[in-house]
Amino acid sequence: MDYHLKKELQKCSTVLINSNDERFNYMFSKNDNQLDSQETIIPMSEYDYGVVRAAGNAFELDQITPLSLASLSSLEEAELWYRQKYPSLPDEYHGIMARYSFGELLTKKELKNTYKKYKKKNKDLPVGLQIKTGTKEDPIKVIFD
Repeated sequence: MDYHLKKELQKCSTVLINSNDERFNYMFSKNDNQLDSQETIIPMSEYDYGVVRAAGNAFELDQITPLSLASLSSLEEAELWYRQKYPSLPDEYHGIMARYSFGELLTKKELKNTYKKYKKKNKDLPVGLQIKTGTKEDPIKVIFD
């Protein structure tokens, strides 16, 4: 430890040593009252850095994407990421949010063409699109209150 670091540590009222292993996390403080208060420390495994997707201006903030989402390469991976990040949302939203984050929104024309292909050739539906059909015995009812 060099001279400058020692002097800087002497000026500090609290020194926190955060390690990869939680057993080696320590906090040294000159103030006894501060040692009694349990502060929440977020481990590095739960921390996600942000990547600036689009720079803001004087009236808008920067658009930031989490690094874990920006590193994904397919819509299926993004849908799984949203499912793990937001488990309380309905499953239909995860695919829609994945398509939005990749910039591949479904237009009305694309939906019509996809539905036609699905009916003719039984091809796979895009991520975030599900077609629900009812039967004569069990029709789908929509009730507005």
